[in-house]
This record gives sequence, structure tokens and C-alpha cells, in this order.
Amino acid sequence: MYTDTYRNTFVVDALERLRLVKVAHNYSPQPSQQESDKLPSDSQKSQLDLENGELPFDSQKSQLDLENGELPFDSQKSQLDLEKAGSDRASQELARQDVSVSAAASSEAPDPFLVDWNGPNDPEHPLNWSKGKKGFVVLQIMILTCVTYMGASIYTPGQEYIQQEFGVGHVVGTLNLSMYVLGYGLGPMIFSPLSEVASVGRQNIYMITLFFFMIFQVGAATVHNIGGLIVIRFISGVLCSPPLATGAGSMGDFIQPQLVPIFIGLWAVGAVAAPVMAPLLGAAMTVAEDWRFIFWLLMWLAAATFILLALFFPETQHNNILHRRAARIRAETGDSRYYTKQQRIDAEIHIKDFVVDILYRPFAIIIQEPIVLAFDAYIALCYGAFYLFFEAFPIVFVGIYNFTLVEVGLAYLGFCVGCVIAYIVLLIFLAKVIAPKFQNNTFVPESFLLLAMGVCWSLPLSLFLFGWGAGTHWIVPIIAQIFFVLCVFNLFQATFAYLAICYPRYMASVFAGNGFMRAVFACAFPLFGQAMYNNLGSEKYPVGWGSSLIGFFCIALAAIPFVFYKYGPQLRGKSSYAN
Repeated sequence: MYTDTYRNTFVVDALERLRLVKVAHNYSPQPSQQESDKLPSDSQKSQLDLENGELPFDSQKSQLDLENGELPFDSQKSQLDLEKAGSDRASQELARQDVSVSAAASSEAPDPFLVDWNGPNDPEHPLNWSKGKKGFVVLQIMILTCVTYMGASIYTPGQEYIQQEFGVGHVVGTLNLSMYVLGYGLGPMIFSPLSEVASVGRQNIYMITLFFFMIFQVGAATVHNIGGLIVIRFISGVLCSPPLATGAGSMGDFIQPQLVPIFIGLWAVGAVAAPVMAPLLGAAMTVAEDWRFIFWLLMWLAAATFILLALFFPETQHNNILHRRAARIRAETGDSRYYTKQQRIDAEIHIKDFVVDILYRPFAIIIQEPIVLAFDAYIALCYGAFYLFFEAFPIVFVGIYNFTLVEVGLAYLGFCVGCVIAYIVLLIFLAKVIAPKFQNNTFVPESFLLLAMGVCWSLPLSLFLFGWGAGTHWIVPIIAQIFFVLCVFNLFQATFAYLAICYPRYMASVFAGNGFMRAVFACAFPLFGQAMYNNLGSEKYPVGWGSSLIGFFCIALAAIPFVFYKYGPQLRGKSSYAN
């Protein structure tokens, strides 16, 4: 039955609130202390984190945003399990760890009002879902990420027409791209920790923000002044950020750890492909109708995604599922004493601690930790260089080769080819380098830097090739895109895996700071891009020196993984934040 198979979806929740359907709580008494595995529950580990002044570990894990293709910390540890037999057995073991021990320090009878899982084989536990259901949920997360993420660059083909209609210059017109990027860089600082609150969860944030994202596209399509469009674009960027911020965390909720890197990498391919496919769609709308139809298309894509998720996307966050179970028991029995452990923990979190985690600690870590500062700068430069291509492409493909808008959109597809190649490289690295190191107990956090060291050459190469080969043949700058993604994709994977292992207690703060720096660079680079290319370029090489300038910085920063591969252990030993 639909309400049983897709319980905890938006539509079933609405029907339940309207009392049109009744969803069973499926609660049974918890096992005694002697029958449990004596393993600490997620809620108990979260309590330890709170006592140390940090958000629960799951909230830290969810900071790994896929837009970047970050690997959750559990996925790094899970390489130990790569050779274990049976993913079903792994699911049961993880579910078993998620079963709360009702009396942590005693052998007394469990609290009859404490709501938890019905043992490790509880069918409502996300790790125990069927493979078909898991695959369908992964598909929905990928669709949600692609639709919202493509909103950044889908605007670019219509920028010239927007500038003409509103009578503004190029920099003001580019603000519509920059503000969107800044918005989805700032949003995760709030939405990621909020999604770990037991009473909120992930699904509610996805659905509410997606609904308003859809509504704001109507505003963008009908706005009649440039100021209003810029504000709408910024708000749209904030609203599109939840799947980028917590999509990886959602997958970690229901996928076995030994499979998480594969799915996160696949999701990263989709996340990178979305903004490079969007200009093709935007160009088609602009040519067929006008620039306003870009936002009408985005609205309809968001509406279709909203309907799909409303019907079939279930809550994945473990504590929120238990919170819903407790609420159903209270509603059925009329007894308000039923509770979950995470519910009690969340009630003890003060607003001051929440604000400190969001606003202070990320920047304190950047200032005090050279490892974090160095990799944040490296990643931010890569992210800024990526968005700089949206300024360079019209100069090259329109200015030199007289491409049409649609043909320029097709030129971005070189990034998609690069994503596929980079993903294959990542899988080979995980299987041939990381897994054996775990098996023979030689793994150290710096092992992940080998991947960054191995591909660092391709980033400056891509920029030099793009800059100086642009005038030779139109295929050359497209080939340069492949080398660009080969480095950036795997650099993101290696960097975030390394930082996740080095700073497990403060992972949320580390990645919040990184996201902020990425957003600032990606926001700023398109604003000065055209001026830089015009002032440094020549008639024969319009983007030569501009691309080379970024390439020289990339050469300098390429030394970072080599330096920390050698000196990282000593620096971590002296750190007050690293574990």
C-alpha cells in the first residue's frame, strides 16, 4: 500500500495531518541491556559532541556538499569494509549500531517511554530499505540537485538581452550569476545543521525550499527592474542550497558505507554536469522565445521535481524518523511521555551555541589552522576559475569562431566528458590505493593527498591550453575542459576526505568555512573576468594572459598537497582542533 511503502513522504504527511489516512507507528518494546550489542547509539555520540561544544557528528557529515563531490567521513572509514562479504550483512551491522542502548551505564530495564528502533532489522531503518527503494531515492536526490544547481548558469545565455532591456552594463548583468552562487554558498551554513534537528529532518527542508525556489522563478520571469532580478537570484541561490549541502548526508543515511564513495562520486558527476548543461537549455529558450522563458523553464522543471519528491521522497534522517514514530505514538495513546533521545538532546541546545557553530568557529579554524587555510584557498581558486569560464566562453567561441548561442551551449559539454573520466580515475584510486592501505594497516590521512598530487598538473595545463590554444581550433578549448575537470573533481574528493579525517570533531565548521570561501571566490571572479581578459588579451590571444594568470596561481598552489603530505602529521599533532 502506498502509505506504508512511502511513509514519511510529503504527501503522506499531509494526508496524515488532515486525518485522511492513519499511518501505523510500528513500535515494539526495546530489548534489554543484556540483549543489546552494547554499542553506543548515534544519539549518545551526539551527546558527547554537544558536551564538547560541537554539533552532532551526523550534522558534521552532512556538510560534505556534492556540488563538490565530497566524501562523507564514514565513507573514508568504510574502506576497511571493502572486502567484507555481503552488503546486506553490512546494513544490519550499521542498523544495529543505530539501535539505542536504553540504559547506557546500567543493566536496568529499558525506559518504556523511550522510542527507538525495533532492533537492527527494523524495516523502517533507512539502511534496511530494499535496493529498489534505495536506488529510487538516490535518483530523486540527483534530480533535485541537478535542477536547482543548473539555476546558476542557465541564466548566462540571456544576459546580453537582460542588459539591453534594463539598460545596464556587463558587471551589473553578471551580478545575477554572482549573487546566485553566493546564495548557495551561504545557505548551507544554516540549512546543514538545521537538517540534523530531530523535529526538522531533511525532507521538510528539501520540500519547503524547493517550493519557494519554484515560486521565485515566476518572479524572475516577470520582474521589470534589474534590482529586483538580482535580489530574486540571490534568494533563489539560498533556496537551492539544501541538496548541495546535505545531499551527501542523505545518501549516507541509507547506503552501506562501503558503497557510499561510489554513489557520492556518481552524484558529484551529476552536480558538476548540471551547471555545464544548463547554458544549452538557456540558449534554446532564449533563441526560441526570449530570456524570460529561461526562468519559466526552470520553474516547470522545479515543479515537476516537487511533485515527484512530494509523492515518493521519504525522510532519510534517522533521528527524524524516530521523532515521527514518537509523535504517532503520542497521538494514538494520548500519552505525552513518549520521547526520543535526540529530542531531549536538541531541547538542550542553546541558540548561542548554534550561532557560534555557524558564525564564529568556521572562521576561527581558518585563521588558526594552516592546513585548512591552504586547502580552502586552493579549492576556492579552482571554484572561481570554473565560473570564470562562463565569462571566457563567449569571448572565445563567439568572438573567434562566431558560434551561435546554442552552439556555445554545446561547447560546455567538454566538462561532462571530463566528469566521466575523472570519476573513473577516482574509482581506480579508491580500489587500488586506499583499499589496500586499509587492509595492511598503512593508511594515514595523508594517503588521500596522493590523488591530489597525481592530478595537480592537469589544472594549470588546462588553463594554458585554453588560453593559448583557443585560436588554433575550436576543439582545443573543449579538450582543455577535460583536463580542468580531471584535476578539480579529484582535488575536491581528496581534499574533503583529508580534512574530514583530520578534523572529525569540527567537520561541520571546517566545511562551512570552506563553503564560504568558495562562494566568495565564485561570486567575485565572474565580476572582473571580462575586464581582465580585455585588458590582458590581444586580438590573436584574447584570453591567453588572463587564463595564464590564473594558471600561474594554480602552479603555486599545486605544491600544497606535496607540502602537507610530508609535514601534515606534525601540524596535526600541534593542532588544537585536529584529532
